[in-house]
Amino acid sequence: MHKIVTPVSHLFFNKKNANIISKYSDYLEVRERTIDLNFDNEIFFHCDEDLTLPWSKNLKIKLEKIFKKKKNLKYVTFQATRCCANARIKDKVYILSGRKFSRNEMLKEARKNTSWIKKNFKKKIHIGLENNNYYPTKAYDIISDGDFISKVVKDNKLFFLFDLAHAQVTASNKKINFYDYVETLPMDLMLQMHICRPKINKLISRDTHYLPNKRMFNEVKYFADKYKNLKFFTIEYYKNTKKLVQNIKDLNKFLN
Repeated sequence: MHKIVTPVSHLFFNKKNANIISKYSDYLEVRERTIDLNFDNEIFFHCDEDLTLPWSKNLKIKLEKIFKKKKNLKYVTFQATRCCANARIKDKVYILSGRKFSRNEMLKEARKNTSWIKKNFKKKIHIGLENNNYYPTKAYDIISDGDFISKVVKDNKLFFLFDLAHAQVTASNKKINFYDYVETLPMDLMLQMHICRPKINKLISRDTHYLPNKRMFNEVKYFADKYKNLKFFTIEYYKNTKKLVQNIKDLNKFLN
């Protein structure tokens, strides 16, 4: 049975919104900006930090506090957003800033960070990695390559969080076939999918978090039918509660 996992977004600051979204969601996905809110069924945590970059002492303290506060977490996912130390952004895109890490250095950091979580949090937390967008700047070198993502996932015994829009944006911006790109990702280890509608453009495509439409749902169904290990589906849309809830209902019917 497929399950709906909904992010605890800013919409949850309104109690009425939170109740209705929760009603139609099987589980909730904790996010850092709403970490002080508490709801039932918060078993997922999608973290904004890069698994593939060095973790500071302060970051580890922050994660320790989150894991201590959210005692029911079973799944935690991380990102690989850039290959450089500094998070400098221009026009909503990372620009190479600070030290640039090599492929081997990022693989090493992923091993160190995964080992730290497993050592310090012995309860059964499943760790996953999400694929990120590719944009044409040097900051995105390596991190969106399918073989790199697959190696991080497989070497560290992670599960794969497949972001459909990120993959579509990456294929578009790299000028490669979408399905060829998907085949390079660790889809056999995919447990969860993030779903939203991006803006695909010949000049540059972007992850816009638009409301998914029927065409997107057909893509979701294609992957759900092909990969039987895919269990959890997350709509990443944050603008309107009524539209989100209707979309969740539609997706549930579509899948189940």
